[in-house]
Amino acid sequence: MGREAELALIAGTRRVRLWTRLSSLVLAGGALVLAGAGGLVGAALAGLVVEANLSLLVLVMDRAPQWRGTSLKGTLARFFLAFAATALACFLVVHFQWGRPLAFLAGLLAPILGLALALISIAVSPLKTKTDHDR
Repeated sequence: MGREAELALIAGTRRVRLWTRLSSLVLAGGALVLAGAGGLVGAALAGLVVEANLSLLVLVMDRAPQWRGTSLKGTLARFFLAFAATALACFLVVHFQWGRPLAFLAGLLAPILGLALALISIAVSPLKTKTDHDR
């Protein structure tokens, strides 16, 4: 991957994470209005789980080996551990009813909403990258 493509990927990742965080805040506010303090706690916990999951996935991808001829067993194991940690966190929140479970589950939709909003923002204001004729 070229340097420009890598910079565009980093900028796109930052944009998705920004919109995901904003979506989590909006969902938490909506949960507060609709379900009270329990809804706010559930949606806020979902936002924390989503942020931790995204951070783990970015960490795994940053430390992944190059895809040419090297074993991916370690990377796949790290993906599995990140998934297991996220699933465990979700189980604990729902099992012990820390906040409203429905608000928690709705808060887990923040990455989908964040990705959609990031794609819309890219369509409206594309990332600035150099093209061949700009050089």
